[in-house]
Amino acid sequence: MSGNLHGALWMVLSAVTATVMSVGIKLMGPDIHTMQITFLRCLVGFLIVAPLVGGRYWHVRRRGGSSAGSPFKLSRRWPLHVLRGLLAAVAINCGYYAISQIPLATVTVLFFTAPLFITVLAIPLLGEAVGWRRWCATGIGFLGAVIALDPRPQSFEPVMIFPFVSSLMFAGALVIGKKLSTTEAPSTILFYTTAVTAIATLIPALFVWVMPSADQLLVLLAVSVFATSRTYTDVRAYAAGEASFVAPFSYVRIIFMSLAGYLIFAELPTRAAVIGGLVIIASSLYIAQREAYHRRQISRPAAGPSPD
Repeated sequence: MSGNLHGALWMVLSAVTATVMSVGIKLMGPDIHTMQITFLRCLVGFLIVAPLVGGRYWHVRRRGGSSAGSPFKLSRRWPLHVLRGLLAAVAINCGYYAISQIPLATVTVLFFTAPLFITVLAIPLLGEAVGWRRWCATGIGFLGAVIALDPRPQSFEPVMIFPFVSSLMFAGALVIGKKLSTTEAPSTILFYTTAVTAIATLIPALFVWVMPSADQLLVLLAVSVFATSRTYTDVRAYAAGEASFVAPFSYVRIIFMSLAGYLIFAELPTRAAVIGGLVIIASSLYIAQREAYHRRQISRPAAGPSPD
């Protein structure tokens, strides 16, 4: 099996885990506040990640590796780590609230604006150059988001803003992670992010805390495990295959979410969400293709500059 096919299968599995997670959040929404769900998700994520990161570090040490890469030492770039964790905490909480309030198909479409925000944020934060083609694709993508949002007075609901806030914060966290990756090990970035999100979401959760029943606790645990699994499957997908090939398979999530929304919650996507989603998908795919082309041109300097 080729690397690209491996990556595609991991991405489809990511869509499955995201769907299960979202269904659990929506089931808990009426009884458990999303701030509490967010904290439990972040706490379980930390409890899963910390031993894995620690075990890998001590395995390297036992084989004679250096201790300089320890994720448990205070990083000199800790302010960026904290900022990334705070952005991730806001992104998760806003995303979970949106899932609990908006039909699954619609909220999933709006979440796919994250690549558009990444393109915009990469300019000031990473100093990347974005050509006119990607600018046009980004603009068209945001137009699709406006269509999906359906801002007509009789249709617009303020809660529709939350998926955009979540996508913006998530994009900021990803861009900062890319900036940190120039000097920090992936294990260090992952450890800091899970630790900061768990700490940052604790206090808000205490204000809305209710004691879950045994059944609710099982659902909340499933949400946390599947949320962490989704992060893992995303990483494995892009590690196994080329991003330009793997990325389109992430849109399978819209199909799974739509089916889950219809079968479990009797939700039907609106016409505006379908049209806007198609525009967002088309623009995001084009951006991914241009970025892949740009990377190939950089890796082959003799071929000349990219006409991006």
